[in-house]
Amino acid sequence: MLERATRQRKAIRAAIEAAKGPLSPREVEILDNIAQGMTNKQVAYALSISEQTVKNHMSSILRKLSVNDRTQAVVYAMRQGWIRMPED
Repeated sequence: MLERATRQRKAIRAAIEAAKGPLSPREVEILDNIAQGMTNKQVAYALSISEQTVKNHMSSILRKLSVNDRTQAVVYAMRQGWIRMPED
């Protein structure tokens, strides 16, 4: 599981660099976890950061993408190819 997470992080960072998107690699990582249905608290635990840090990242993401909520942010990121649909 840890190996999968490491590969996922590397892929996300590479995708951001290639796309020259407005989001930082960490912001994309947050969105990827949100796309999997995680709450802020679950994202914080998964990434070993505080829940407030997740909230701060989400505020930054919403502002940068000019969207109103986390669902719109996830849809936007998927359409841009920054994140993919979660696989079962």
